[in-house]
Parts: sequence; C-alpha cells; structure tokens
Amino acid sequence: MGNKEDLEKELTEYLSGRKKKKIDIMGAIKGLMPKPTPLPVQLPPEIETYGEPEEKPANSMLIEEADPESLEEEITGRKKSIWQSIIEKIKFKPYKKKPDKKDLQIEEVEEARIKEMVAKELMIKDMRDLAKITLYVIKQMPPQQLKEFRESTDWTDLKEILKKYKFIK
Repeated sequence: MGNKEDLEKELTEYLSGRKKKKIDIMGAIKGLMPKPTPLPVQLPPEIETYGEPEEKPANSMLIEEADPESLEEEITGRKKSIWQSIIEKIKFKPYKKKPDKKDLQIEEVEEARIKEMVAKELMIKDMRDLAKITLYVIKQMPPQQLKEFRESTDWTDLKEILKKYKFIK
C-alpha cells in the first residue's frame, strides 16, 4: 500500500473529477447582452486621414438595405432595452400566430366533444337522482301496493334501466 499522502492525492483528484461543473448563468446572460460599441470619433475638417477608405455618408444608405430596427432608432431616437435585445437574440416571439381555418375547425370539434361529454355526465347524474327519488317513493308504498308493483312489468323495466346505467348490479 502507498502512504497516506499518495492516498490523499488520489482521493483529491478523484473527487475533483467527480464534481459537477457549475453553470455560469451570469456568463450566459452577458453573452446574450448586446456589446457596447464605441461612438465614432468626429475629427475636425482640417485634419486629413490617410490609408482609410472613405465612409459613405449615412444618408446615402438605401432604405431597402437598412435594418428596420436601426431605422426606427434613428427616426425615434430611442434605443432598445437590454431585455428587448436579449429577446431578439434568442428569437422569442411572445405573440401567437392567428389560428387558420383548420385549427379553428379542430378547436370547434374538440369543443363540441367536450360539451357532449359534459351533457352525458349531467344526464347520468340526473338519472342517479331520479333513481334515488324513485326508490324513496317505492319504500313509501303500502305493503299491498308494493307487492302488486313488484309483480308488474314496470318493476322489471326499472331493474333493467338501473342495471343498464350501472346503478345496481
């Protein structure tokens, strides 16, 4: 066996390799933020510059070539907020597209199906309540009438309906 120092060294290497790498959230956010661009330096007209290509005047750019957002900034004088630029970089579109006819038809069919299911559940609840009321009325009958009712076809019809909708077994 190795000595204690070797063991500690190997254990430290093992543990450092097992540690999860931390996510740098601030670095990710900074990566999404727009980079500051320095303002162009305006030289006085008496200073001549050599070796640099002449820049086109800002007014010579055609509207078709210009970015609509930069045109808006030039016209209104407003700059985008940091959040707006982050949202643009990740291409987040907060507005939903207008549903087309196919989507509306699917939605209508789904809505009709849900209404039908709700109506069916309400009907079953009403039938359950009706069965409870019927049972209460039957229990209130005098013994002779109850005997006659049980011998009639109405009794068998009632039992079949209650079995059909699984109110009795």
